[in-house]
Amino acid sequence: MIESWDEYSAINRALSNLINKVSAIKEIKVALEHIISAGGKRTRPIIALLSGKLCGGCINDVMNLALAVELIHTASLAHDDVIDRGVTRRNVETLHVKYDVTTAILVGDWLISKSIELVSSYGEDVIKNFAEVGMLMAEGEILDVYSIKKQNFGEKDYFKCIKYKTASLFAFSAESACKIVGGSKSEVKNMYEYGNNLGIAYQLVDDLKEFLELYDDKSSEFESKTLPMIYEEKYGFEEAVAKTLEHIKNYSKRSVKALSNFEDCESKNKLLKMVDYMTRLLLVTCKKDTVAKLLESF
Repeated sequence: MIESWDEYSAINRALSNLINKVSAIKEIKVALEHIISAGGKRTRPIIALLSGKLCGGCINDVMNLALAVELIHTASLAHDDVIDRGVTRRNVETLHVKYDVTTAILVGDWLISKSIELVSSYGEDVIKNFAEVGMLMAEGEILDVYSIKKQNFGEKDYFKCIKYKTASLFAFSAESACKIVGGSKSEVKNMYEYGNNLGIAYQLVDDLKEFLELYDDKSSEFESKTLPMIYEEKYGFEEAVAKTLEHIKNYSKRSVKALSNFEDCESKNKLLKMVDYMTRLLLVTCKKDTVAKLLESF
């Protein structure tokens, strides 16, 4: 769906231009080409572009922000794959498998540094917020890694983990784009709520799909403790799925509600479609009969 959007084409062109023009040693450039060419949904940068347009700006106003968001996300994937001992992602060898662990870690560091350079043009407030998000993402990943080692890792711990490691970047993408183009305080707050709630809903979907073993484009040796796993221990399989789906529905509704005060327009319509795309549409691929029945009311 989003692959046909102008914003999707725009961010991919910008990423390609960035890699082509980058001044870096051959080893970095080759690795960058590999990890960027692996593709992806580009949802975070698209949210930044659409949020900027919704709040009165244009794509060019927030393109560097969108690029920075995608680069720090890509860096987190490179590092996560090392931590998780991931073998493939999107049916492509992970960076540390294709090359080595040293390259994966250092390319991730390079991407983070480049992302900071990209947001530097937006001023101190955006840079500070971006740095805070980077720290939250790292803290969230630590919580995730130690979830299987920590005794009594429960629902509260899980939601803190995903708010930090995933939702923080979604919230930053929407909120900062609105700030950059001069959105009002209420608009900035609403965009934060849109991104934060969508990020939580999306991570719940991701964890539920992994719980149901639906992925065939991602392989790793490490397993963290997720909400469906926590619920299964307490309530059993079907109730775990049902309760997780209820959370996904609730956070999706909160994300949609955050846009209610904005006038109808193409950007708003696409942001609403993004919620559906990242939640309901990702779940309908489920083939298990027991889960399919639970999805009927989603």
